[in-house]
Amino acid sequence: MNPSLPTPITTLDLRTTKCPLNFVQTCLALDKLADGEVMTVLIRNDGPSALNIPNSLAKEGHAVIHTEVVEGHFLRLWVQRGAAKQP
Repeated sequence: MNPSLPTPITTLDLRTTKCPLNFVQTCLALDKLADGEVMTVLIRNDGPSALNIPNSLAKEGHAVIHTEVVEGHFLRLWVQRGAAKQP
């Protein structure tokens, strides 16, 4: 793991969950965090999830601050709650 990344508060494993339920579960988990806190989310590295989740999170005011490929088939996203919100 990259030592410059913030330590996540929690990890959500959604590797077996399909779109759009994986986005809904991510949002529900983010609701439990304070603004600025970070969690990691594991998702499938396929077209819909890999593209839709980061874009949808940005629209909700959150930011994916780092992404890494895990085992070639999954993505680990570092998601920061409220990081993209405008004042």
